[in-house]
Amino acid sequence: MVEKATPLKSVPDASDFESLWIDPKLGDGIVTATYNSVPVDKPKTFFRTHPSPEYRRRTDIYIHKPEGVIDEQTFIIAPSMRGLIEEARRCTLVCVVYRDGSPRLWPIKFPREGEKDNQAWVDARSAAKAAIDQWLRIVWVSRTYQIRYAQPGFAPDPDWSKLPSWEDLVKQGFGEHGIIRDKSHPIYRELIGAGTEKPPRDELGGRDV
Repeated sequence: MVEKATPLKSVPDASDFESLWIDPKLGDGIVTATYNSVPVDKPKTFFRTHPSPEYRRRTDIYIHKPEGVIDEQTFIIAPSMRGLIEEARRCTLVCVVYRDGSPRLWPIKFPREGEKDNQAWVDARSAAKAAIDQWLRIVWVSRTYQIRYAQPGFAPDPDWSKLPSWEDLVKQGFGEHGIIRDKSHPIYRELIGAGTEKPPRDELGGRDV
């Protein structure tokens, strides 16, 4: 004899259950990708390059290498400070993604005016271009990069629609102090040996910060 299931009793305060949930379009935060930070560095494993030119932009950067620290920190040089930091370099900042969809910003350097191009930079630009259509990784061999292509079926094409906007990627990648906008920036002051005190008003171009 098959027992009949006891029907569930109606609960008076369950009528508003749908109103308890936040709009599902906002995602659940578990299977929906969110990025609190975006690495700024060359890709370490197989990657793809965003196909839109809006996700790769020319700029000037300075790579800071504190003594005794392994990690480097990259800063964007604002137009008002270009030409004032000798160690700065022109680059193309490129958005790439890994197989899991996580993004990173890759600064690919260019030679200064009158300077010979570096073969590693040439090969990096070639790899970034090839990765628009294919999964690949770059391997450092004999002071340059070699391309290693992924095997067929490695991963489907990335879903580029899931990425934040270019502006949001840059904000997350460089953070609050990642752009050197004036002479009050602590990294600039360190480079010129100016110390950590607030600079005089005239050194800031006539304005306080």
